[in-house]
Amino acid sequence: MKKEPVCLQFFMKKKEVLNLKQLERDGSRAGIVLQTIKDVLESLVDDNLVESDKIGSANFYWSLPSRTYQTLSIKTEEYNKQIPKIKAEKDELLASITLAKKEKQETPERLEKLEKINSLKKVYGDKIKENEKYAKNDPVKLEILEKRAANFKDEANKWTDNVFVCKQWMRNKYDIEEKRINEMYSIPEELDNLP
Repeated sequence: MKKEPVCLQFFMKKKEVLNLKQLERDGSRAGIVLQTIKDVLESLVDDNLVESDKIGSANFYWSLPSRTYQTLSIKTEEYNKQIPKIKAEKDELLASITLAKKEKQETPERLEKLEKINSLKKVYGDKIKENEKYAKNDPVKLEILEKRAANFKDEANKWTDNVFVCKQWMRNKYDIEEKRINEMYSIPEELDNLP
């Protein structure tokens, strides 16, 4: 069963007539989100779960458990009256589906078309497999790979340049030979930028 909205539960607990300001003040303390009180209240009034009346310039709202019970009972009764009609419609639809299936005959023309569909599906599957074989040589993919390779090369050259700059700084700052720096940091002698 669907749970009652918090706003409606609040009315059931209070069992008082409240105006909108009182509802906003007391309702926010009871856990109702302040910004939604007005919208939820309008929805409950539209569903006849909360009563409202205008006295002077103020609107007053209330909901008693007996009224809510009565409203929900009426709705339940209406829905229960609709059940046999809906079940009858469902049975009619199921019967028409069964009849349509029985009337559908396996004509030679239909069997031929089904066979053609199956053969076309097989051809389609074969073409997909064939395309997958050639996918690794796809010009678009190759172009993307070439661009990525060029980017990787540029990045590698930047790091190589950084190593050279660091070696130069160490030579100037500490007066160390390049060969000694290479030994200290395991830098290969043949390190150079990629062509």
